[in-house]
Amino acid sequence: MAADTGGRNDDVAAHQRRLALQRCDVVQTIQRSGQGHPGGSLSAVDILAALYFRVMRVDPARPDWPDRDRFVLSKGHACPALYAALMRRGYLGADCLGS
Repeated sequence: MAADTGGRNDDVAAHQRRLALQRCDVVQTIQRSGQGHPGGSLSAVDILAALYFRVMRVDPARPDWPDRDRFVLSKGHACPALYAALMRRGYLGADCLGS
């Protein structure tokens, strides 16, 4: 699994592929761990992809960038979706998803 460097200017088809991959990441992560709530995670995939790839000002190469946007997830059951978005954006390695 490679980081996705796409973003604000990618087309709809690229964004749809990203969403499908992140949904697969969520389901596989929950299956591998043997625990989790797929509904809670899958319901957050679209918004997390939109935020991390189209809206938020973030740069995985500069995680300490002072002007970056920050995101706080208070929906704990959606952590697999957040981890999938962070992995696809380049912040985490695939091993964080239990691959």
